[in-house]
Amino acid sequence: MIKRIFLLLIALIFTLSVFEGIGPGMAQAETQTGSKTTKKVSVPKEEEYMNKGDAIAFISATDFMRERIGSLLSWAVGYDINKISRARLVPVIKYISAVPKSVPADGRTILELKVSVDDPSGLKNISGVRADLASIGKFANMMLVDNGLWGDEKANDGIYTLQTNVSPNIESGGKEIPVAVANKKGWLTLAKTSLDVSRNPQIIDARAIPDRIGRGEKRMVLIQVQIYNPGKVGDLDNVVVDLAEVGGANNVSLHNNATHGDKTAGDNIFALEYAIPGYISSGDKKIPLRITNTSGGRTAGDIIIHLSD
Repeated sequence: MIKRIFLLLIALIFTLSVFEGIGPGMAQAETQTGSKTTKKVSVPKEEEYMNKGDAIAFISATDFMRERIGSLLSWAVGYDINKISRARLVPVIKYISAVPKSVPADGRTILELKVSVDDPSGLKNISGVRADLASIGKFANMMLVDNGLWGDEKANDGIYTLQTNVSPNIESGGKEIPVAVANKKGWLTLAKTSLDVSRNPQIIDARAIPDRIGRGEKRMVLIQVQIYNPGKVGDLDNVVVDLAEVGGANNVSLHNNATHGDKTAGDNIFALEYAIPGYISSGDKKIPLRITNTSGGRTAGDIIIHLSD
């Protein structure tokens, strides 16, 4: 930039020297009369000379020169953060993911943090990716890796990984995890993701199919419950119903192993087929539902079945 301005000033000084050496009143003219040619030199007029300031103003007044000088001296164009820094200098965070999004504060359930990055100069220009895990009871400057180890699936693919957990003393609620990506040129990009710290499972859907049974109909029902558990589905240790109002036992387990009416093993839907005895009177019958997990979380709900005469 300085070199270009220096060359422009040299050209400008040269132009001014031409103005000073000749001047608008010193131009020669030739006229021809018959076979003779007569040279006539005009007399210099002092008021027609331009000083350097006038020449600069004259040259700068042209649209071309205004645009050229503006492109050389305008700081806004050269240092616009959106046009220059983001596009040519700073690393890019494509996405941040925290899995699972809801995790218990038990000190053992794995929380996996992934950050996909890129850089204008290529991935080799990335010098480090770090996360602040203070909100979940860990260190404030934890390094993520892209080496195919410690939970990272593939080395040098631009996806940095960190596996951790939430400390048991962390209170439930929403938490933010800031992430910083730096490159070898010293530029830094910041972003963050969020997650929910919770122990209690959530009932997404609970129903009896059918939920209305008339007299003389076959009283076989399918009790089905869909659950979201912080951490893993495998950490649910009890999903039970109380069938006392429909002639059954107090604590009957629902299944997630493709038996007893369950369609798919290992998903988050638990099921139980049950035949309601014929002697049960008509009316609305309540089937209490209780769910617990290995982190000490629990939740409860009710399923209603209507029996008619």
